[in-house]
This record gives sequence, C-alpha cells and structure tokens, in this order.
Amino acid sequence: MIESMDVFDAFRTGEELLADRFPRDAVRVLRKVVDAEPGNAAGWELLGRAHFAAAQLSPAEDAFRRLVEIEPTSAWAQTALGLSLDRQSRHREGAVHHRLAAAMGASPHDATRVELVDRQAG
Repeated sequence: MIESMDVFDAFRTGEELLADRFPRDAVRVLRKVVDAEPGNAAGWELLGRAHFAAAQLSPAEDAFRRLVEIEPTSAWAQTALGLSLDRQSRHREGAVHHRLAAAMGASPHDATRVELVDRQAG
C-alpha cells in the first residue's frame, strides 16, 4: 500500500499515524517521503518525531541531524537533536545543541538544560 502512495499522501498518512500514536507505522510511511525528497525538511522533522516517539533514539538522532543540515537556523531542530542526545544519556553533546537553540531564542528550557550539564561538569 505504501508503494502506491504519492509523497504528499505518504506525508499526510504519516502525520495522522503519529497523531494517533502509531509512531512505528508512521516511520514506515515517512521513509517514503524522505527517500523521494531528501531535502524535505518537514519530512525529516516528522520522521524524527516518529522515531523519537517510538523510542528509536539513534534513528531519531540521525533524522534530526539531517534536519539541522537542511535548516541550520531552526531552533526547534537544534532542540530536537539535543533532546534525542539527552535521551541517549549523551548530555554534553546534547548541551551543544541546546546552547545553540537558546542562543536562537528558543524555549527557556534549552538554557535550563545547558545549566544542568554545566553544573554537573563544574
């Protein structure tokens, strides 16, 4: 069924599956989107969110890294990458991305995450 979908329908289906809390199914559908359009930032974001929701942290990290490559000035992308690293207990690496997101004016939570890592290191 996925093979017969066009990219737009695959994206919308992936969105719906993620919203309905079927992240693993969303991953399978969204793979079609990023394979067909590797520069599609929205596709990488949604794929990363689906991997993250499914606790597939390494693939989530990969998707968010790709998103940061496509949109380096996206504070949200930096935060998402930082969170995926945090969930893998790679807090120092995550702090780099939270620091960037905080500098871009993202959520105050990014600055708090950086403070926690800095406090542990100091």
